Amino acid sequence: MSLSLLLFSCSQDSEVSDMNVDEQNAMNLDEQVAAGMFDNSNLGIYEGVFTTLDGQNQATIRIEMDSKNNPLVMFVFPEGDMKSFRSNSKAAKNQINNLHFESDSFEFDFDVNDDGSNPVVSNITYMEKKGDVIIFKETSKSAVSPRTGTYSCIDCGTHPDLGVGKTQTFNAVLRDGVGSPESNWDFQFTLGSKVYLGTGAQSGCETAFGLTTCDVIGEGQGGSGPFYINGSHTYYSADAVSSCSRIEGNILYDSYFNNLDAELSFKTNGPTGEGNNCP
Repeated sequence: MSLSLLLFSCSQDSEVSDMNVDEQNAMNLDEQVAAGMFDNSNLGIYEGVFTTLDGQNQATIRIEMDSKNNPLVMFVFPEGDMKSFRSNSKAAKNQINNLHFESDSFEFDFDVNDDGSNPVVSNITYMEKKGDVIIFKETSKSAVSPRTGTYSCIDCGTHPDLGVGKTQTFNAVLRDGVGSPESNWDFQFTLGSKVYLGTGAQSGCETAFGLTTCDVIGEGQGGSGPFYINGSHTYYSADAVSSCSRIEGNILYDSYFNNLDAELSFKTNGPTGEGNNCP
């Protein structure tokens, strides 16, 4: 396996080095990322999900960083509305600290190491409401696919963390590309005006008529106990006419509060834009 990885790495590096400057310049940023040109750089594309702490606003986030322009950020809301704007300065080629972005509705800082590792969005606000972001760098070996979503209570009683009667944030990020049968998920959700994170994996995928369904199992720690995710990921194969990727299922919140087991139902949105059609 080590030899195979080494050969793959050398082959990919060779493909990048064989390109002349004109060929590289003719590529758009997505093509450059796919070719591995920024795999070990802080330049490239970062994608993730955003929520306000009250769980009432969600969006995907995409930060584009190249050597020519001030970095661009795009927030896309579930309804398809988009907010895009640039930072107040260009990205440095070494470690980036407190790169500031500000618009009429959003404000935040961005940090990342010089090799593109450990990207962090901090101090984020939307319409003066505090928020939270989880974000990952996209590379030639790891596509990032963010999904906004929500959850609601099926049987929550009067649990204080859950906000009785509220629909709150349940966002998800797939870090291995939609079409990978065994992929890893990162989850972000709100409980009582706080944000909690979880992780999960998908397996047991079955495909019929171009539609693939995989089991998704995950877990994490809430404010007063662990939570367990049991759901499914449904997506169309790459050659299908329509495009869709969505997970849905249930969460069991094993809360220490009055020994209450709260049951929640979650569902993420499909990708926005023309041609995306979730069943």
